[in-house]
Amino acid sequence: MNNIDKNTFLNINLKSLNKNYKLIKKRISKGCIIAATVKANAYGLGVDKIVPSLFKSGCKHFFVATTDEAVELRKMNKKIFIFILNGLVAKEIKIVKKYNLIPVINNLSQLKKIERFQLNNKIQLKIALHFDTGMSRLGFDKIETTKLIENRSKLIVYSNIFLVMSHLSCADNKLSKLNKKQLNSFLKLKKNFPNSLHSLSNSAGILLGKDYHFDMVRPGISLYGGNCQIGEKKIYNNVVSLKAKLIQVREIYKGDTIGYGATYKAKSKMKIGTLAIGYADGFNRLFSNNYHILFQNKKVKIVGRVSMDLITVDLTKINLSKNVMNEDFEIISHKYSINTISKIINTIPYEILTNLGKRYQRRYIS
Repeated sequence: MNNIDKNTFLNINLKSLNKNYKLIKKRISKGCIIAATVKANAYGLGVDKIVPSLFKSGCKHFFVATTDEAVELRKMNKKIFIFILNGLVAKEIKIVKKYNLIPVINNLSQLKKIERFQLNNKIQLKIALHFDTGMSRLGFDKIETTKLIENRSKLIVYSNIFLVMSHLSCADNKLSKLNKKQLNSFLKLKKNFPNSLHSLSNSAGILLGKDYHFDMVRPGISLYGGNCQIGEKKIYNNVVSLKAKLIQVREIYKGDTIGYGATYKAKSKMKIGTLAIGYADGFNRLFSNNYHILFQNKKVKIVGRVSMDLITVDLTKINLSKNVMNEDFEIISHKYSINTISKIINTIPYEILTNLGKRYQRRYIS
């Protein structure tokens, strides 16, 4: 079923994406690998376009969340390295082998399963080992880490430890003491795996400096133009813009109310425009009566509640003498980027990006 709305347009600028990749490359040491995080369908922007574009810019390493996501990438490109962040599901080991994937092993149970599989099949597979140094989420905890290091020769016999990694929990705050604490913990771990690649930093970690970069960095949101640190100044290029066309214009009069809950009441005669976008498209209800979109560089206020499929805007001060039905209204733009609008509703650009719906016409600019 095709649910594309012909009145809304999500523009994804692949040129800006690749500029961001090159900006990251300038920040890291020569030889440090940039491994793009493209989980959740490249943060909602479409792996089928994002991955080939990054590959053309030189990116050969990619992180996804699940095995299904990894298989999708492999079918696109046989030459790239693909890491599965959520680890190893026992019944999917054969798929890992078939598609030459690299599971991120998060605990001793997963390690034993993949070791047993390799013993039984007389093969060697590449794996990544993930150690928890302060996130308390995925990864070998302190007890398992000690067991692994003390019994490494018995526990790791067949696996090729391609990568040793951890994940920073407070890299968004460069003043957090936990960053240095995790760095020191990782440095101690690193000594036990001298022949592997090492990786600690996501997008925010990259901005902490070269001490945190090691052999590989794993940017995600920075590639897509999102800020990742508190107080971050504009470093990266905007990748997405969202536009919509009017589907109706009407006049209302003093005392008339707009939308569900009648949250907006007209103080005088007004011209109201309706756009085909709503919270089903990832446009949050918290933007109700709380946001401006742009029309020909003029601010146009949302009035009334954001509903499932529609928003209403105040066009009273817009010259409607010409046909504006075919003109673009900019919802996410250079002025109102995912970084700017996320602050309005007290969230993060990651959430704005990944919530963008599937009904938009997508236009890739390359």
